[in-house]
Amino acid sequence: MSRSWVLKLFIFIPLSMSAFTAPAGDFVALVQSCEKCHGKDGNSTTPDVPIIAGFSHEGFLNTMDVFREDDRIAVEFHKPGEPETVMNEIAKSLSDEDVQNLADYFSKRPFKPVQQNVDTKLAQRGEVIHKKSCEKCHNENGSEPVDDAAILAGQWTPYLRRQFDNFLSGKRIVPRTMLRRIKKLSKEDIEGLLNFYASEGMRNRVSEK
Repeated sequence: MSRSWVLKLFIFIPLSMSAFTAPAGDFVALVQSCEKCHGKDGNSTTPDVPIIAGFSHEGFLNTMDVFREDDRIAVEFHKPGEPETVMNEIAKSLSDEDVQNLADYFSKRPFKPVQQNVDTKLAQRGEVIHKKSCEKCHNENGSEPVDDAAILAGQWTPYLRRQFDNFLSGKRIVPRTMLRRIKKLSKEDIEGLLNFYASEGMRNRVSEK
């Protein structure tokens, strides 16, 4: 079984295929190609594109395995004037050394939570649900990067919402235990979690200043 099975939540969106034209071994150019979609140091400024800065080294590798093995099919994505992207093909085009180096680089970049609107009542509901069903794997209210769980606190809400949709529709495979818990959630429960993670991101922004 590959490492891909243990990755539990929310990471990545397609990078631009056209961006991967750097000569082999040109790591600076490779990082810059990632940053075209994921932002400087992996801190995305686009709501549909996840922040990848600060995630664990092993989590990064797991995610690339998922795309390389077609266990997760990436959503086509493009910015105006750019071609559509397919993360699966990009992951397959990278060497193992490239992936290892990228994992090392982005895991060492500081995750910068994004500022988003928060419904306080929904966030309070989400906190209860998180403590009961999610905290065991997504530590510190979803703000702690670990090998098999990505950072949720301060991640883009539109991106996270799409991942919930993908889990429920079967477009993205997750462990059975996690899927069972997600299926028990109402739409309002999910919105509660999303608002909770957004609120935790705001709290973390304040504490960092």
